[in-house]
Amino acid sequence: MLTMKDLPEIDFNSSSYLKKPLETLADLAKKIKIGKSKRGVEILDYDLCRDAILDRRFGTGHPKLMSVLGLKEGPALKYKRNSISFHDRGETRRRLRIPLTKLMGPSGSERFRIDIKHVVKSTFEEIPNDQEIDLIKYLCDKIPSRVYCYWINAPIEDADFVSRTSHIVQQVHTRDPKTSAEVAVGFEKLLNFVDTRIQKTRINMGNDLLSDLIRATDNGDLSDDELRNWVVKLAEANTDNSSHQIAIAIIELSSRPDLWRLLGQQAELVPRALREVMRYHPRSLSTSRESLEDMQIEGYFIPKGEAVFPNIGAAHWNPNYFPNPEVFDIYRPEKPSHLNFGGGIFSCIGRFAVTIEIEEVIKYMTATFPNFNLIDSSFSHSPMFTSVSKLSGCLSN
Repeated sequence: MLTMKDLPEIDFNSSSYLKKPLETLADLAKKIKIGKSKRGVEILDYDLCRDAILDRRFGTGHPKLMSVLGLKEGPALKYKRNSISFHDRGETRRRLRIPLTKLMGPSGSERFRIDIKHVVKSTFEEIPNDQEIDLIKYLCDKIPSRVYCYWINAPIEDADFVSRTSHIVQQVHTRDPKTSAEVAVGFEKLLNFVDTRIQKTRINMGNDLLSDLIRATDNGDLSDDELRNWVVKLAEANTDNSSHQIAIAIIELSSRPDLWRLLGQQAELVPRALREVMRYHPRSLSTSRESLEDMQIEGYFIPKGEAVFPNIGAAHWNPNYFPNPEVFDIYRPEKPSHLNFGGGIFSCIGRFAVTIEIEEVIKYMTATFPNFNLIDSSFSHSPMFTSVSKLSGCLSN
């Protein structure tokens, strides 16, 4: 039997990956379905990636991630241990998902659309037209954090704090122990902020998401700690990731002016265009898993406790599933689907709400600014994520 020592090596620090990560992953996937890197086992094939994402023999990998990060005992580590990320399978994970699945499923998320439209419109109205603007600062970071403030009945002035702190705590995925102290402080600030919001909302309940979660808690669906953890999780997962996804969509669509103008004229094409953005240039280049038992993948023995990474970027550029993957084509069939939001018991709870956020930004922007001028943009790619480090442009009608 083949072992992990026999797996082909993958170097995420190679010049080819740093220059053209998606193309490099696609080339690798033509040669091998599975390999290994310094961080663990790397899965490159679409079917194997999808199966690993859905397979309950894998956990989320967060316990190992916290160990690698070196997060010390304290409120941050306690929060992570008690959050859904540490419950890999079984009744606890299923129970924790039920209230959020009801509130943030397709129909539940649609009720947020009116508020999201208001946030999008008001945010754009604050941005000066006909001059170069840092759109990460004035748009991409603001919209997800302001939407989160609507969800938890917080003043809109708190949005900047939510955005900054979300970016800080998302550094857990760098797997860099040097970030652990800053991450711990960030989580402690978020936990204190959420405690205050829960206390204030209990005094003045409304129709917001936090009020609904408090009602679910009072009905016995969640404990007080589980309520708190979910509200922190929404900030942790939504604001940072959504900011980068909005930025990626703006860059990929506006760099194709004919398509940009078409979307402004035919808003019904926006969901189709965003599916292709998420396929062509995914925010999540991989997702982390941990083997919960000994297993075999493609004839290789993978022991229990091993870090395993389904490479979404490689899967999305596999020509066997997506013909001519280097071509940006909004008319691709819906199946096979992109893997950005996971699947099964590991699917992203907020995927429908996040998609609405991005849709409404692109719908408003293409319709209102058909001649938007993308001035400067740049990406950075880690093995885990696509990040937008620069996005400036001029809003022109």
